[in-house]
Amino acid sequence: MKLLSGFLLPAAEVGLGWFWLAGGHDVAGRLLTFYWWLGVAITFGLAFLLVLAALAKRPFPIPGSTRAHRIWSRTLLFSRVTAQVAIGCTSLAVFTLTGWLFARLAVLIAAEEKKSAGA
Repeated sequence: MKLLSGFLLPAAEVGLGWFWLAGGHDVAGRLLTFYWWLGVAITFGLAFLLVLAALAKRPFPIPGSTRAHRIWSRTLLFSRVTAQVAIGCTSLAVFTLTGWLFARLAVLIAAEEKKSAGA
């Protein structure tokens, strides 16, 4: 899963961006923006599910991550946001960052519920 989300999907983004901007293929641009909006929707949806699980006091497994994985994923996120702003999709960039922040908040809420339940 980490290979897919950490290397293959960003490589596909770069490829679609290249076909769109350098090759002039509009379908690649549509696919790329659809993929970005789908990522935003999934991020908001997962954050919503985490908060609901915390409110219902149901355990929700939150796997740990390594420092290298966190740095790599943040690098990819901010590279994506920079690319979105560069091509003029500023609202998409704002929603991407907002979704990321809501997901971070949801993880903190779910982790806090676990701590207080275990104490």
